[in-house]
Order: sequence, then structure tokens, then C-alpha cells
Amino acid sequence: MPVNSRLSDILPCLTASLQIPFRKMNPETAAEIQELRLRRGRPLHAVRGGTEYAVTESGALTATGQKGCFVSGQALDTVFRNCCAHSVHSYQHEIVHGYLTASGGNRVGICGTAVLQNGCVTGVRDISGLNIRIASERTGCAEPLAAMIGDPRRTGGVLLCGSPASGKTTILRDLARIFGNRMRVCILDERGELAATRNGISQFDVGTQTDVFDGYPKAEAVEQAVRVMSPEVLICDELGGRDEADRLLQMLHTGVRLIASAHAESFADLFRRQQMKRLIDEGIFHAAYLLGTGRCCGEIAGIHTFGGQTCKN
Repeated sequence: MPVNSRLSDILPCLTASLQIPFRKMNPETAAEIQELRLRRGRPLHAVRGGTEYAVTESGALTATGQKGCFVSGQALDTVFRNCCAHSVHSYQHEIVHGYLTASGGNRVGICGTAVLQNGCVTGVRDISGLNIRIASERTGCAEPLAAMIGDPRRTGGVLLCGSPASGKTTILRDLARIFGNRMRVCILDERGELAATRNGISQFDVGTQTDVFDGYPKAEAVEQAVRVMSPEVLICDELGGRDEADRLLQMLHTGVRLIASAHAESFADLFRRQQMKRLIDEGIFHAAYLLGTGRCCGEIAGIHTFGGQTCKN
């Protein structure tokens, strides 16, 4: 299966010394890296196959953290500014929520000291760690799932669930490509991860009949998409907010189908989430698919149809 890793898009954000290991690394190994973890004053780590390794200066992955490249405080601050394109204030909304989306659709998780105002987080200072989740395009990875779904216009909405790093975004992106070559699809890309739009052009193949609402809050994007683009299918990542649920319930009873993802480690976990249960009870989804983790990342571990039958555990 062809893999288009966006590791190369994030390398310019690293300092020169931290780029060296990846220039030396075996290309097949580099393509399998899921995350880069930079912690102030500690070794550089990479996640591959769900396991975290230290990255050595020679480009090897080792379980011995002390052999990894050292991430100084100055280097960490430089990487953070580079990920913000040297305009931290432009990313303030994302930073407050603990992340930002860098070039190539790579998502950067931010750990540091909260700046509080009236009990609310208004910023982050003294960055202590960054988790760079590497975007990848795995053309064909969603073909088995697409075959199970059939024609979503007839079968109904689909919910893709799993724990972090289970491959939800990568699978959704390939579903957009598959269905977007057959029908009108709108991607609601609030974080800029699914399509990685740059200057109005998606950096990933998301289908010839796919339109992308980039950077819109999902609640607003739902209404805009349905009113102005006449989609047959909406695709979005990480549902969960009350406003999103309200807008979806208003718009999706018009007949537009939804393919979405949600954080949940099990079906029981999914049903405990109030807003997700509300959408399920209203018939927005006809089935949920649970993804595996680690070596089973991206594989279907369970299927639940909302007629009450669990097809696969």
C-alpha cells in the first residue's frame, strides 16, 4: 500500500541538528514514524508501530533513551516558533486548546504551563514538550471499510471510533478520496489535518468531487456546507461538542449523510459520551467501526450496528 508520509514537511521546523538523524534514517523506517516527541532537556523520541523509541544521531531508533539526540530548551523553543511560522499570536486560538496544525497537516500537541484568566486558559507559556503527529496518506487503506459501508447515501451515516493514534484521520482521508470520486463530498476540516489545504488546494488526494471547508468551526461549517455546496456526504474529524451536535441534528435531517470520527476506546466508552449517544439515538449513524491500536492501527477491530447487533468484536 503506497504511503505518503508528511514527515518531510515538518523537518524544516526542526533545528539543523535535530534534522540530521532523519536525513540519515532508512526511508522505510522514516515513512512508518507516527509521532515525534520533543521534551525540554531530554532525548528526542519517535513513535513507530505504537512503540516509543529514542532517535540517535545516526538515525537509528533505540529503546535506550540516553542514546537519543538531546533536545535543549533553546531547540524546543525554536521548533515551537517554527511550527507557528514565527507568528505565535496567529495560532493563539489553537494553542489555547493544546495544539496547532503545521505544514503538511502535521498536528503539534503542546505541553506547558497554562496562563489563566478568570479560571479559563488564555495561553500557554514555558513550553515543556511537543508531540508532532505525522500526517500520512495511505492510498487504499480504507478500501475494505468502504466496501463494508457500500453507498453511504443509501446505507446511512458512519461513525469511526478509536483511541488516539489508531488511524482515524488517515482512514477518513482515504474515505474522502474514495467517495469523493463517486459523489459530492464536503470535508469539514476545522484543524486543517484532513485535507491540509494550502492556498485553496488540498495537499492530499481527497477526491475529484470533494469540497473542503478549511478552518471553520464544525458547527458553522455544517450549516455553510449544506446550504451552499449541496453535498451528499459530509466528512469530519473528532465530533463531540454540544454546538456541533445541535447543528448536525438540524442539518442532517435534510438527507445529507455523515461520516465522522470520535475518540472512544470501546463501544461502551462511545455510548457513555452524552453528545455521541444523542446523535446515535437520533439516527444520524447506522453503524460504528472501532479501530485497533499499535500493530493493528487502522484495522477494524469491531463493528456495531445501531439496530442493536454487534457484528464483530
